[in-house]
Amino acid sequence: MGRKIWLVNQYAMPPELESRLRTIKFAQYLMEAGYDVTIFGSSIMHNMNKNLIEDNKLYIEKKYGNINFIHINTTLYKKNGLNRILGLFQFPFRFIKIAKKFDKPDVIIQTATVPFGNILYFYTKKNKIKYIVEVLDLWPQTFVDLKMFSKWNPIVLISYYLEKWLYKRADCLVFSMEGGKQYIKDKKWSIELGGKIDLSKVHYINNGVDLDDFNRYKNEFVIKDDELEDDSITKVVYLGSIRLANNLKRLIDAAALLKGYDNVKFLIYGDGDDRDFLIEYCVENDITNVSFKEKWIKPQYVPYVLTKASINVLNYMPGDFGKYGGSQSKLFQYLAAGKPICSNINMSFDIINKYNVGISKEFKSDKEYADAILSLIKMDKVEYNYMCDRALIAANDFDYKCLTNKMKTLI
Repeated sequence: MGRKIWLVNQYAMPPELESRLRTIKFAQYLMEAGYDVTIFGSSIMHNMNKNLIEDNKLYIEKKYGNINFIHINTTLYKKNGLNRILGLFQFPFRFIKIAKKFDKPDVIIQTATVPFGNILYFYTKKNKIKYIVEVLDLWPQTFVDLKMFSKWNPIVLISYYLEKWLYKRADCLVFSMEGGKQYIKDKKWSIELGGKIDLSKVHYINNGVDLDDFNRYKNEFVIKDDELEDDSITKVVYLGSIRLANNLKRLIDAAALLKGYDNVKFLIYGDGDDRDFLIEYCVENDITNVSFKEKWIKPQYVPYVLTKASINVLNYMPGDFGKYGGSQSKLFQYLAAGKPICSNINMSFDIINKYNVGISKEFKSDKEYADAILSLIKMDKVEYNYMCDRALIAANDFDYKCLTNKMKTLI
């Protein structure tokens, strides 16, 4: 075996449950390249109300295929309450407690959970382990962009300080959004602007998709559903969480304006706090062209759903969300599906516009949103097929084999 790598991601889950594939796929392809890899994750399956540890064991070791997993026991939670916060504290402290039971690694790649996971730095420093920090979400910046907190909120200010503290001390920083360097510049944390973070250690590796798996799954794992299988219907598909940040009412209000098109159907897959309200909203307002499908489908079935779509949709709250680019895992699955994408926000470093695979802009009204979707539906067939081809070509740049080669270079 080659160098020993630990991937530390509290929210990493077994392959059969995992929809956020980044950690699993890095493990798989790093192992194929000869590295000795172990994933450390929580025993709690996020959003599933499930704990893999049913007794008081501090951790369990599991092997899923060839992938080595250590699940650390943390408190079960259902929503974003005190139990989830408790778990965010428990995980890094319990990681340090059990880490001494294993041969120390050469490199730790940690998915940042600022400020809770910052303690891992002290473990890596004490044991002279190279420390790569992956930034998959800009916390607390996203809360500020979604206007959930003021940037002057004391908790936000403390979080910014601890975020900067971690970034300064990491041996290497990997942002999953392309604008990571710009984010550090805007905060004036870079050495050039009077801060203490060396931009030469800041890198960009986005999330991605395993094209081998995707292309195999779309044929092997089929969902029996009359609407999904009806090729006479133009299917606009949304797949993902249904919460405040997803702002799905905006999509539904746009869908309502297209009720006159009998062959257009909006299919919504996912769950969240707003799902029941939106189902009732559709009933009360006679929005009959929207169908709510499964709350959750196994990851193997996602490729089939997305390839049966005519258009796949990204939908979020308006504002500065995406100012530094996007790293939504489903975006890369959308690309692999080879269908046009419609997004209601225009991100900086925008992949949809860069590859010309759909429409990405902040719509001023429900009608403008509906018209954008309709323009993709009414697109000339040849032009539509060219757009589908461009999506498939773009997906190759985000194949996890390609992304793992970038990570190997950093290691």
